[in-house]
Amino acid sequence: MASKITGGRSLQAALRKLPIDIKTGVAQAVAQAGAVIYADALAAAPGPEHPYATGELKRKLRLMISRNGLQARVGSWGKRRARHIHLVEFGAAPHDIRMSDGGVIHHPGAPAQPFLFPAYRRHRAQSVKLIRAAVNEALSRAAARQGGKS
Repeated sequence: MASKITGGRSLQAALRKLPIDIKTGVAQAVAQAGAVIYADALAAAPGPEHPYATGELKRKLRLMISRNGLQARVGSWGKRRARHIHLVEFGAAPHDIRMSDGGVIHHPGAPAQPFLFPAYRRHRAQSVKLIRAAVNEALSRAAARQGGKS
């Protein structure tokens, strides 16, 4: 889930212009915040204790950090994604599954077992605080560097 923060695009543009050594702290804060959310979601995801769980969801849950280090993403995507992640997180209503041989299987539905959004919500405030402090430090260092170049 992407977090909406006002001025995010202009802040990213400003951070991109900063030297690598200055924005490293921000990238580390983003990675640290993402890792905490990932670890919590992984621990909370249904595992072998659930009668129908195969462990695929936990195996395919990933933390991805963008190339510039300014974005973290937790989930399952791509060709090797856990295709049922949304059904576990949000549940499924009873429905019929049509088979290729013409038969129909009635699926009774499944209750929601949220694990990803609760992990995000539990750590959002602390993550924002951590990243905000790193951004402020990066901008202070950049200002100090600019001030020294009279």
